[in-house]
Amino acid sequence: MPDAGSLQAFRRRRFLLTALLFVGYAGYYLGRVTLPVALPLLGEAFDYSNTQAGLILSAYFAVYAASKLLNGFLGDRVGGKAMFFIGVFGSALMNAVFGFGQELLFFVAIWGVNAYFQTMGWLAIMPILARWYPSRESGRVTGFMSISYQLGDFLARMSAAAVIVALGWSGLFWGHAVLLALVGVVLYRLVKPEPPAGGVPRSSPPTEAAAAGVPESGDPARWRRRMLASKAFWVMCTSYLLLSIIRYSFWGWSVDYLVEAGAGIGVAAAASALFPLLGSAGSITAGWVSDRLGARRGPVLAVLCAGLTGAIIVFSRLPAEETLWLVAALGVVGFCLYGPYSLMSGAMVMDFGGNAAAASASGIVDGIGAAGAIFAGVGMGFLIETYGWDGAFGIIVAMATVATVLSFVLWNHKPLRAAKDLED
Repeated sequence: MPDAGSLQAFRRRRFLLTALLFVGYAGYYLGRVTLPVALPLLGEAFDYSNTQAGLILSAYFAVYAASKLLNGFLGDRVGGKAMFFIGVFGSALMNAVFGFGQELLFFVAIWGVNAYFQTMGWLAIMPILARWYPSRESGRVTGFMSISYQLGDFLARMSAAAVIVALGWSGLFWGHAVLLALVGVVLYRLVKPEPPAGGVPRSSPPTEAAAAGVPESGDPARWRRRMLASKAFWVMCTSYLLLSIIRYSFWGWSVDYLVEAGAGIGVAAAASALFPLLGSAGSITAGWVSDRLGARRGPVLAVLCAGLTGAIIVFSRLPAEETLWLVAALGVVGFCLYGPYSLMSGAMVMDFGGNAAAASASGIVDGIGAAGAIFAGVGMGFLIETYGWDGAFGIIVAMATVATVLSFVLWNHKPLRAAKDLED
């Protein structure tokens, strides 16, 4: 049984690793937000229509969706650390090259390659964390880690706003390429993807060994077979697809809805910021509660998805003049949405994939989520034009209802990696 001193030292190392990965993934957004920030100047410089400029974004999401699956399986082979930093330096390079572009097809191609590298960040984090955190602690850490992409998005956009004013659109891509590369150089030597060897005696009881980070045994192929044969995994994936469509629909269309409802652009933009802000609180809460329930995620998913359904109904039916209530309802939507969303893309990925196939599990789940993002753009735009906002919200409510029912199916599900026996 490990002594208190060795456990305390391990936890310090684990906390440092988690903080470094948090900073690193937030840094990924330096190479991601450059295009949406630069898009107006890019269109002005080359006289692109909205459709032409949107082609660059569409290429990104299409490649992003396809690359998640490919890089998920690759990550289990090359390891989390290698994949994480290949993604960092690859994205930095693509941003630098993009800054020299002059042709639309060139921009489309380079930004598509950037999407390939951008998929690597989260996929790499999952297998690393799975080696350091047991099931009963993974909800909290992945809930915390999910804040990194929301904070990273905010800070990268603030940085981009300053750089693009000073250096123009091409200078933005070059400047952020340098900053992202610096993040990679600083973190590379500090990130330790494996727990320290010999830190805990192998004869320790299983619970103590897990708490101290002793890796679980198992090869990726066996874990993948077990995961893919699990009905619960595909139930979760279906629910995640629906939540992804809802997430990106609110992310992309909530400001437009509020403006059309009568709110000013300033109020609408400020209100939209409450969506990810309370979403962060939902992520942390969902992770903490599910860990307290012994790594049972189902009850948390079901309760929050039911709350999400109700919050969307309230939001869609509030009159435009009830601005404060609209803002509050949007915040509740964010809280109830990001809670289950972060559980499925974080802790449950580790639950199903273990430390041997967490990257594969993340690739499948995130690839499905990216497909939902594609639909939320073109698909929701079509629904709004065809059926109006009432019709579009009706379909979103139906999706949330189905996600709630599927979550209740998972009520008693426990993590696959909590089982002692990996035999088929």
